[in-house]
Amino acid sequence: MTERTCDCPKCTCKLGEHPIVRHGKHYCCEGCAKHHEHGEACTSKGCKCAAH
Repeated sequence: MTERTCDCPKCTCKLGEHPIVRHGKHYCCEGCAKHHEHGEACTSKGCKCAAH
């Protein structure tokens, strides 16, 4: 089984055992699943995918 990464365009985090699924895509956290609409940071330490 290959490890998948988050479907957030700028995120390279690996998906955990229970990813968030929204519209058929898999995300590592709620912030990524909501496309950081309110500037929420990724919950993965050191990830800067929320920075614009």
